[in-house]
Amino acid sequence: MTLSNGTSFRLMAAMTLGLASSMIAPASARAQATTTVTFNTQMESSPGSGTRFIGNCYAESGFLFTAVGLPCTGATAANAFLAAGPNSPLLGGGATPSLLLNSPIASLISVGRQDGESFTFSSIRLSPFDAATTTVVFTGFRAGGNVSRRFVLAAKHDGFQTFNFSDLFVGVTSVQIAATNEFGEPLVKLDDFTAVSTVGVIPEPASILLFGAGAFVLVAVTYRRRTQA
Repeated sequence: MTLSNGTSFRLMAAMTLGLASSMIAPASARAQATTTVTFNTQMESSPGSGTRFIGNCYAESGFLFTAVGLPCTGATAANAFLAAGPNSPLLGGGATPSLLLNSPIASLISVGRQDGESFTFSSIRLSPFDAATTTVVFTGFRAGGNVSRRFVLAAKHDGFQTFNFSDLFVGVTSVQIAATNEFGEPLVKLDDFTAVSTVGVIPEPASILLFGAGAFVLVAVTYRRRTQA
């Protein structure tokens, strides 16, 4: 079957623009983004105190820390979390602020993305409260089955240690942290909660328009050469 010049041009244009659309598909492409919650903005409430009282929930960099069983709003256990820096008489051991569950009601901390999306829990730094032997259990919740990991912080160790989870806590929707020290207290200091999230990558509109214009020019030049031949 022989096509007219006009029909050939329209066909070539449609095929080229179709190819351009398929190459522009990275609008749904995904990329990995690493986030570390440092608590560093929670400096001491008053000079020299070393501490800052926080409510039942704490949000930073798209992640929400919740004292399990307590509402994020309201007066219940209003100081469920306590941020402490090196000036704190009880919670020192770090150069920057860390986080401590400070509630007689809640004994668990739940961590998740504020948008509800899944993530990979990569690592965290831990230090025992008042140098007490402390057992910390992490549970990751995900559709394919929950995962868990248990660590014991040795007595008299007052500095922070880094613990890694990347090989196990993949695709979790939330992480629950439970701590118990040798005195039966749910106390442990947390710092540098690090997670890897999948995010969408959308091409810049200018790049899309430029690519489309270039493709159209290419079709036009090809068509002109053929008609002149």
